[in-house]
Amino acid sequence: LALRTEELLGGDGLDRVRRCEGAGCGWFFLDRSRNGTRRWCSAGDCGNRDRARRHYARTRRGA
Repeated sequence: LALRTEELLGGDGLDRVRRCEGAGCGWFFLDRSRNGTRRWCSAGDCGNRDRARRHYARTRRGA
Protein backbone atom coordinates (compact mmCIF):
# COMPACT_ATOMS: atom_id res chain seq x y z
CA LEU A 1 0.00 0.00 0.00
CA ALA A 2 2.80 2.41 0.87
CA LEU A 3 4.57 1.75 -2.43
CA ARG A 4 1.38 2.29 -4.44
CA THR A 5 0.72 5.54 -2.57
CA GLU A 6 4.26 6.71 -3.26
CA GLU A 7 3.85 5.88 -6.97
CA LEU A 8 0.56 7.77 -7.10
CA LEU A 9 1.81 10.87 -5.31
CA GLY A 10 5.25 10.87 -6.89
CA GLY A 11 4.24 10.12 -10.45
CA ASP A 12 1.72 11.41 -12.92
CA GLY A 13 -1.08 9.48 -11.23
CA LEU A 14 -2.32 12.30 -9.02
CA ASP A 15 -3.90 14.13 -11.96
CA ARG A 16 -5.91 10.94 -12.64
CA VAL A 17 -7.65 10.97 -9.24
CA ARG A 18 -11.32 11.80 -9.75
CA ARG A 19 -14.38 12.19 -7.60
CA CYS A 20 -17.35 10.05 -8.56
CA GLU A 21 -20.14 12.00 -10.28
CA GLY A 22 -22.78 9.66 -8.86
CA ALA A 23 -25.51 11.43 -6.90
CA GLY A 24 -24.63 11.19 -3.22
CA CYS A 25 -21.55 9.00 -3.75
CA GLY A 26 -18.47 11.13 -3.11
CA TRP A 27 -15.94 8.30 -3.54
CA PHE A 28 -12.58 9.04 -5.14
CA PHE A 29 -11.06 6.71 -7.71
CA LEU A 30 -8.04 6.46 -9.99
CA ASP A 31 -9.11 6.97 -13.60
CA ARG A 32 -7.14 4.42 -15.58
CA SER A 33 -9.20 4.78 -18.75
CA ARG A 34 -7.25 5.42 -21.92
CA ASN A 35 -8.64 8.89 -22.56
CA GLY A 36 -9.13 9.88 -18.90
CA THR A 37 -12.88 10.51 -19.02
CA ARG A 38 -14.22 7.99 -16.50
CA ARG A 39 -17.11 9.51 -14.52
CA TRP A 40 -18.10 7.00 -11.85
CA CYS A 41 -16.37 4.87 -9.24
CA SER A 42 -18.33 1.91 -10.60
CA ALA A 43 -20.17 1.80 -13.91
CA GLY A 44 -22.33 -1.00 -12.55
CA ASP A 45 -23.53 0.95 -9.51
CA CYS A 46 -23.23 4.73 -9.80
CA GLY A 47 -23.13 4.67 -13.59
CA ASN A 48 -26.23 2.53 -13.87
CA ARG A 49 -28.18 4.76 -11.47
CA ASP A 50 -27.18 7.85 -13.46
CA ARG A 51 -28.13 6.28 -16.79
CA ALA A 52 -31.47 5.09 -15.38
CA ARG A 53 -32.21 8.56 -13.98
CA ARG A 54 -31.47 10.20 -17.36
CA HIS A 55 -33.59 7.61 -19.19
CA TYR A 56 -36.50 8.20 -16.83
CA ALA A 57 -36.22 11.98 -17.32
CA ARG A 58 -36.20 11.56 -21.13
CA THR A 59 -39.24 9.30 -21.14
CA ARG A 60 -41.16 11.61 -18.78
CA ARG A 61 -40.47 14.63 -21.01
CA GLY A 62 -41.68 12.79 -24.09
CA ALA A 63 -44.91 11.57 -22.47
